[in-house]
Amino acid sequence: MKHLKHQDLVAAFPYRDMRPGQAKALSLVSKVIGETDRNLILEAPTGVGKTAVGFSFLRTLENSGEGPLFYIVPNKTLVEQIKALHPSVRVAYGRSEHPCLYFPDQELTANEIPCSLLQDCAHRVDQETGETHERGAEKCPYLWHKYQAKVQGGIIVCTTAFYLFTQLFSREFKRPAGLVVDEAHRIASTIRSCLSYEITDWHLSRAIEFLDGIESPEVKHLDRFRKLMVRIVRGKTKSAAATLLEDHEIRELMDILMKIDSERMRDRIVAAIKKGAIDVKEKRDVLRRVEALVYDLGRYYRSFEFALPSAERHPLNYTFAASRKELADNQRVQYWLTIKAYYVAPLIRKLLSPRTLAYSATIGDPDIFGYETGIKGAFHSLESEFPKDRTRIFLPTDTPNLAVKERKKGEPARVIRRLVRAVIALKRKEVRSLVIVVSERERQQFLGISAEEGLDVISYGNGTPARIAALRFKEGEGDALLGTCANYGEGIDLPKGLAEAIFVLRPGYPSPMDPATQFEERRFGSMRWRLWNWRIMIEAMQARGRNIRNERDRGVTFFISQQFRRVVFAAMPKYLEESYRGQQTLDQCIKEAKELLL
Repeated sequence: MKHLKHQDLVAAFPYRDMRPGQAKALSLVSKVIGETDRNLILEAPTGVGKTAVGFSFLRTLENSGEGPLFYIVPNKTLVEQIKALHPSVRVAYGRSEHPCLYFPDQELTANEIPCSLLQDCAHRVDQETGETHERGAEKCPYLWHKYQAKVQGGIIVCTTAFYLFTQLFSREFKRPAGLVVDEAHRIASTIRSCLSYEITDWHLSRAIEFLDGIESPEVKHLDRFRKLMVRIVRGKTKSAAATLLEDHEIRELMDILMKIDSERMRDRIVAAIKKGAIDVKEKRDVLRRVEALVYDLGRYYRSFEFALPSAERHPLNYTFAASRKELADNQRVQYWLTIKAYYVAPLIRKLLSPRTLAYSATIGDPDIFGYETGIKGAFHSLESEFPKDRTRIFLPTDTPNLAVKERKKGEPARVIRRLVRAVIALKRKEVRSLVIVVSERERQQFLGISAEEGLDVISYGNGTPARIAALRFKEGEGDALLGTCANYGEGIDLPKGLAEAIFVLRPGYPSPMDPATQFEERRFGSMRWRLWNWRIMIEAMQARGRNIRNERDRGVTFFISQQFRRVVFAAMPKYLEESYRGQQTLDQCIKEAKELLL
């Protein structure tokens, strides 16, 4: 590998002017990655210009003839943002972003098609040659797009999910010569989501019915698996909505899965399609689900295996059972298992380049970050270039502790009413607010009290998605935008006075009824609190950054529950400490906020 020279990184910088934070970051890239071949982890506040740093790093490698080069982000929106900032990069999208040509009379995307089972598809693009299965046929947009990304090189920008499946499972790209992981604090949760599976009674029943119709010998084993699963779920969920499976139950399921030959099942389906025994158009949906089952059976087995402890390790995954007592008119699934990936750090390490640059505005404790993500290396926290006198972080002294065991009668409704009135007080000074709660119940309480107090709130629900509600608020509707942390805690930008005040009701500590909580309690014991507090710290700092996106923005954040006292100040980078106010009442905080924002 060639060394990265500082002058080459600077020459690859995409803009004429370089900010101090960018100059510092490029110097670190040169010293850490360029000279020592170690990974670099940067905690870089909003406004530093992280994307340009990552682009310069990868462009320098591209200029020296190295590849492949990847820049990965959590979602498609960020892919599009980076493409807009740096048009020379190549973007790679998944199946859901490409039309399928197999059914020309239907508007379907590639992820809606049982693609691997349709061996006669004329549009299939050979990933070695770029040729179609049938000479002269129009090329499958998804496969052609992927082929071009492989052969034309350059910097490829894609989602974490696309990178995971093409790099780890299908192994369609060589190990990258350079990798940038943007929003690095989210990579573990994104990978966990990608590697989680749901096995339902209804989908198994449909697959069994279909396979029985083509006389697949795997039917008997699959039916045994379904019956055992239903029996286990029924027994587990009589007294609880969702419950972790015990080791012996997982082993029973694995014993049956071992007997199912998924390759033979796939060959039987392909042969039936070739003979014309299956109407592909009519059976498209069930074929797609059976295709997923064929490919996922092996993953089910491995996931079950990792959910069991061994002599060398603790469980790495967990499986829980859930059910519905009765089915509504539009519901079909009554019993199901969910397999959740948990300890994904080893998988993430396999995805990394020998030269990886990972960054986020919120890294927090690098040791816990390394445990969660598997990304370890030299850690550096950059200073913010924003004026410190344009922001405040308030933790009032006279608000309640909203922990379930600590909250008093009438809470959180009582403090929510105070928040509504605080938002109204700021509205009178033409200050709009973002309000972040944890639960749907709290969201409904805030909506109800707002209606009583006369506050115009924009939120989602009743057919309005969270994204559309946020867009309406950005366009000027309402005095406050309301949502849960899951929807508005990060990923939404409200600069230029769109929401100069942010109210965060309480930290989102996990529910004791959640199977993930039960698993972490078993796995870590009392040590789980260190991990949970780190997540809350990241959550708090992400929420705080929604309204400060450039050096001209002004913004304040109110952390309401006294639970925040043990995490907020500890979570703050040093440059924010003088903006913290933790010894004032809520009214005093509102008064100071008005003075700052007017």
